[in-house]
Amino acid sequence: MVPLLLLSVAVVAIAFDRARFWRELGSAGSRRWQRLEQDLLAGALPPLASLQAPAADLLRRLTAAQGEAARQLELQLCLQLESQRMARGERILEASAALGPLLGLLGTVTGLMRTFASLGGPSAAASADVVALGISEVLVATAMGILLALLAVVVLRINTAFRSSHLALLERLALAFELNHQQLISSHG
Repeated sequence: MVPLLLLSVAVVAIAFDRARFWRELGSAGSRRWQRLEQDLLAGALPPLASLQAPAADLLRRLTAAQGEAARQLELQLCLQLESQRMARGERILEASAALGPLLGLLGTVTGLMRTFASLGGPSAAASADVVALGISEVLVATAMGILLALLAVVVLRINTAFRSSHLALLERLALAFELNHQQLISSHG
């Protein structure tokens, strides 16, 4: 049960970390991101100091890049870096989704083994209490494993959805920048 407990703590910590991260970044469909995209499409680049990461980092890189090929490379680099930052904790969540039920099953088996071993003791009258306690331990281990996997999958899917929408937003911002890059660079510089 200790590994199951430790894994549960890790999943809950990642869930809180990802909730804080996405709350700070905001929704990819929020007005501020839509306004920035519209400004870029209209050929207006807001002051980079007024923008929040990751959009500010992307636009700073694109503004400094010389030539279309360099801007494409900067876009790919920025998307890779942001994807890594946005995917933090996903491997632990994936492992937890797979290991949770297995650890719960292990707790079930060990609980049953202890229960059956205690039945061979000298006091047959107390065996009903021992069996009831053993079965409750078995059920708790099973339920904890399933709940851990469920929580890990939910957090993983939510994080993946947010990551996909934000990476698509960064690509749209880069395309809007590219469409009007000469006008944007001359008005910004």
